[in-house]
Amino acid sequence: MADMRIGDEQTFSETALIAPINLISHATVSSAVAKLQDDHGITDADTAFRALLTVSQRYDVKLRHLSAAVLSMEPASATVKSAPAPALSFSLRGRGDLPKRADVLNDLLTAAVDLFSAPAGAVQLRDTMHGGLCIESHAGLPEQFRHHFSYVEDAGSAAAHATAHCEVVRVDDVAISPLYSFSDMEVLASCGVQAELAVPMCDEDGRNRGAVTVMFDSRRPRIDPFSVEMLHGHADSCAQWLRWYDSTVMPKLVGAVHDVSAALVAEAGAVSA
Repeated sequence: MADMRIGDEQTFSETALIAPINLISHATVSSAVAKLQDDHGITDADTAFRALLTVSQRYDVKLRHLSAAVLSMEPASATVKSAPAPALSFSLRGRGDLPKRADVLNDLLTAAVDLFSAPAGAVQLRDTMHGGLCIESHAGLPEQFRHHFSYVEDAGSAAAHATAHCEVVRVDDVAISPLYSFSDMEVLASCGVQAELAVPMCDEDGRNRGAVTVMFDSRRPRIDPFSVEMLHGHADSCAQWLRWYDSTVMPKLVGAVHDVSAALVAEAGAVSA
């Protein structure tokens, strides 16, 4: 997909600006560290961060997701039976006691780009703490795109509009779409994105969790309506799985963070004694 991966991509300096996702991630992690310090009487912020990092690496979950869960929920009781994971229409990797969120999102993205033979795509989900959309999985997109659209509010992209209104959004020519600002259009043009199809991810409670977007390197691409329906079904299936994951898996990971925090406090106390 040569058109999507621009030849002079190395001229874009990712250090020139801080990506929006880095700003909200730092804020979320810092808040979670402060909460762990309060909950466990930890005087050293590095120790609380170590607890988060340990569980993040052990279970392969992003620090931002884990930190948001620590801030928003209590750990699950070890005696509570876990509900079985709902079946996914596009993947078999959502099963088991502690399945990986990233695996499921990557499988959804693969299904999406394969359905349309698209050169690029992304799965973007609402951030728990800040409300905007974050890129969680991507394929075929250069760093410039991922930097610029790493976090977007409810207005500002096809994915954001699809999420906010829970409707399929088709943009046949991003260069003239009212969804995008001039700076957005410049980034899309330099990355070779000329058209998009964004499909919302809505769970059984009607919660709009995000959108999966396929991107094309030509204007007005031919889009099969049956493929759109297929992707809509996959997106909603993923949203229902995410609802289960948040209510069943994340509390266990939060419990692990508190267990590690308590162990670190006890270890520090033993050393000082």
